[in-house]
Amino acid sequence: LPAPAGLTDTEPVYRAAMATHRPALIKLYADTFAQHRIDALVFPTVPRVAADAGPQSSSVETFGLFIQNTDPGSNAGLPGVQVPVGLGASSRLPVGLELDGPAGSDRRLVSLGMAIERLLGRVPAGR
Repeated sequence: LPAPAGLTDTEPVYRAAMATHRPALIKLYADTFAQHRIDALVFPTVPRVAADAGPQSSSVETFGLFIQNTDPGSNAGLPGVQVPVGLGASSRLPVGLELDGPAGSDRRLVSLGMAIERLLGRVPAGR
């Protein structure tokens, strides 16, 4: 990765993440789903309405912001489904609801997502 003094070797950090942190994250999710007997965690897909296209919308900071809710489950290898649930009141841009489930619950998650979509109805096209 680029750094002020040149390039930074990220391989040691990556290896530590894969050897220690990812297994801990996977265990945390598995324990949480089992302990609370839940089929899915439900949360906003992104923490804010989408940014208008422009240089700032593709910055590293913006990217980090927009993946912060979905990245942990993805890093743990969990299945996830995103359901459109409406449009921002002033932006008229889509708003989504994310469902993450235990490992191997892909079909169950799709069923839950489809049930939510039936309850909420079809979301109109945004701007």
